[in-house]
Amino acid sequence: MNYKYFIAKRYLFSKKDSKFISFITYISILGVTLGVAALIIAISILNGFEKEIRDKVAGLVSHIQIHSFKPEGIKDYKEAFTTIRDSIQETTGITAYVQKEAVIRFKENVEGIMLKGVIQESDLSSTKYNIKKGEYNLLPIDTIFSRLIVGDKLAEKLNIQVGSKVIVFGLQGIPSPLNTPKIKQFIVSGIYETGLRDYDDILIYTDLLTAQKLFNYGNYVSGIEMNIKDVEKVELTVSKIKQVLGYPFYPRSLFKLYKGLFTWVELQKAPTPVILGLIIIVATFNIVGTLLMLVLEKTQSVGILKSLGASRKDIMKIFIFDGLIIGVIGIMMGNFFGLTLSLIEQKYKFFSLPEFYYMKNVPILIIPEYVILISCITFVLVFLATLIPSYLASKFDPVKSLRFH
Repeated sequence: MNYKYFIAKRYLFSKKDSKFISFITYISILGVTLGVAALIIAISILNGFEKEIRDKVAGLVSHIQIHSFKPEGIKDYKEAFTTIRDSIQETTGITAYVQKEAVIRFKENVEGIMLKGVIQESDLSSTKYNIKKGEYNLLPIDTIFSRLIVGDKLAEKLNIQVGSKVIVFGLQGIPSPLNTPKIKQFIVSGIYETGLRDYDDILIYTDLLTAQKLFNYGNYVSGIEMNIKDVEKVELTVSKIKQVLGYPFYPRSLFKLYKGLFTWVELQKAPTPVILGLIIIVATFNIVGTLLMLVLEKTQSVGILKSLGASRKDIMKIFIFDGLIIGVIGIMMGNFFGLTLSLIEQKYKFFSLPEFYYMKNVPILIIPEYVILISCITFVLVFLATLIPSYLASKFDPVKSLRFH
């Protein structure tokens, strides 16, 4: 065993020497442990929060929406499908939709909504996986009744149940005696819940043909939705689509469509690592204090080592080893507790959240690269914290050190 490491270990944990030094050593280790664990847990929560929001929004609107500069919408959408599939290899799904403001009425209750007509077979939304009651069925019943899927918040507000007959008014500008809205009867076939309460409250689904007739769209659609393999490359794909389709098409990513929501997520993420990172910085300063007290406590020992031929570098290494022992033990324990608590919450979901956060429980997403980065940064800070006390210890005069009491 390296004698410098052996001496460093004895300085920190020897039961025969000062118990106070051992006590503050454990305090320093605890400080690093708490800092690392807190940062790992916080980063895992923030990553989970971002992924959860992104997945929920992507489930509602897809990764990319393509609209037209022309007010009537897109006519030759099937031709656009072929062009996109041939040119954009990243495409995993593509469909068309009609979406417009409308008014829903059930008995005496009236509410403004957003009606979205989709092709059931190629619908990209996650609604089909989030049916709370009933079933995901949008096929028209007959020429009078079509099917409708509503969000649980809207269903609760209007007291709608599966099987309820509702009326939807298709608005074409401002209603007036000369501009009467079209009326269509629907039967509610399912009630969905995504967790995004603002959207569950207004967005309802029917089939594409029914929506086209209700809003007088003819063969036109409001837009095209598509998903790609890697959502992180969505902006690059948007640029490719602009080049491939040209005018009058203009694509937008979900990050641009819901910029306010994702900006809110970023604002949640930005300050937390900085604030919690201060815990680690404070912990490293504790190491400085611990080592300085250790240097004073071991002044005579340093004098003896120097008189036996230990160089300044050897003395520095001993106290650097002391600091690194504290740091490495703290980092390992911090990783253990941080990852353990994160995994427990991920599996058992002990902590619930209010609806404001668009999810029921605290989300956890552990990214190994971030854990490694936190550990490495902490190790570097610990190493830097050891340099000043170690340098001061190496400067001691052997004769004066031996006289020190």
